Order: sequence, then C-alpha cells, then structure tokens
Amino acid sequence: MSTTEAEADTATAAAITIGKPAADLRSLWLQLDTQSRIWGHFAEVTPTGDRTAEWVARGPAGGEYRWRTAVVDDGPATVRWASEEGADVPNVGALRFRPAPGDRGTELHLDVRFDPPGGAIGEAIAKLFHIAPREIVRTALYRFRALALTGEIPTTEPQPAARSGGADR
Repeated sequence: MSTTEAEADTATAAAITIGKPAADLRSLWLQLDTQSRIWGHFAEVTPTGDRTAEWVARGPAGGEYRWRTAVVDDGPATVRWASEEGADVPNVGALRFRPAPGDRGTELHLDVRFDPPGGAIGEAIAKLFHIAPREIVRTALYRFRALALTGEIPTTEPQPAARSGGADR
C-alpha cells in the first residue's frame, strides 16, 4: 500500500458497556431496522435483505456516496460485515461482544475501516470521513445503547426550541 493509500484509510474503534446479555444485543444489532436507526446521523441505511443493506452518505459539496454491505461472518461473539464490490466507499467492520467486568452486562467493541478511493472523489470522501470518524462510530454505539436500554434513540428533532433550527436562535 502506498503512502497516499495509507493516508486515505480511515480506521477507527470505540467501545461501550451495556447492561444486557450479549445474545440480546447481538440479536438487536442484526434486526433489519437497527442499522438505519443507529447510523442515521451519518448515512441513510436501507435493508435490502436479511443480512444486506444499502448505504447513502452525503458529503462535501452535495456529493452522494453509495455502497452495499453484507454480513460476511457472524459467530456468537462477533458480527462482521464488508462492503460489496463497486462501493463508492469500500469498508469493513466488526462488532465484538465480551462479558463486562463484575457481571455488569456486555462490552461492545466496534471497529470500522473506510478506504476512500484516490483522486478528487477520494479527497472529497476522505474529508467526509475525516470530519470525525471516531465520533461517527462513538455516536453509533451511544445510539445503539439507548436503543438497547430504552427501545428508542433520544433526539431533539421534533422539539420547536431544539438547537438545530428551533425558535430560540
């Protein structure tokens, strides 16, 4: 891999503890609508099959980047996925489930790697993901924890005084 290719790689990891059994969390992660809910801050995710999905991320200058992912290996302690051939943003990911210390539930370790292509398109995609790749992954885990513990993801969107467009500007 050349230096330019290595610089374009965007890999990040994050972890969180959730007070639920690994089997329950794994099952929730694999439900068809879960990915669209937890990654909604970053991309539109549309399930296309039992273990496949189409992703659309919006980037700099109104760019739109598309890819499809498929779960490629899913043992009881790990869920792995990868983008399919032809992706605008090739990527791979793994979510590992480990018992939390002190019988406090399950530790989730999420690793994601995006490999933007070269050239001008690659630069635009790299800007999209370098905004805060770790924050993208952390936010997904926080949203997943909220979903696992409460059945919903908190938002300020429908509130008239919410910071992202409310009347209190």
